Amino acid sequence: MEQTPHREALTGTPVSGHETSDLDARVAGLFGAVLMTVILALMAATYWVYEYSTSRQAARYPAVSPFAYTREPMPEPRLQVDAPRELRELRAAEDAALHGYGWIDKDRGLVRIPIDRAIDVLAQRGLPARAQVAPQAAGRDKSREGKHAAAK
Repeated sequence: MEQTPHREALTGTPVSGHETSDLDARVAGLFGAVLMTVILALMAATYWVYEYSTSRQAARYPAVSPFAYTREPMPEPRLQVDAPRELRELRAAEDAALHGYGWIDKDRGLVRIPIDRAIDVLAQRGLPARAQVAPQAAGRDKSREGKHAAAK
């Protein structure tokens, strides 16, 4: 296999420089400049189209009233603004109802008493009981069930 001698071997002096087959720097610079010009032209055209369309839109439709942006109160239930404060107020009202005296219905004579006092009264009087069913009535119901059970 025969080898081709390098230029430096033929002439005896080293060759410096660049590859002549590479991309020309002037062509690459010109391409970059043209590309930047096209991009800037497209940006300018886009801005012009935007301004033109917004001016036509503003001329076509009347200005919005400033009252259009006022907020109406929200319907119930509303969100809590200060939840810890509202919780403290709720607990204070519940404690006052549990541990104090007050009228429920003044016309009927119904009152509210503290819970500790209500427990004491309940312990003294006891719970109300239902009226007992008479033993004869209970026996009659069982005999009726027996007749129906025998008939089946």
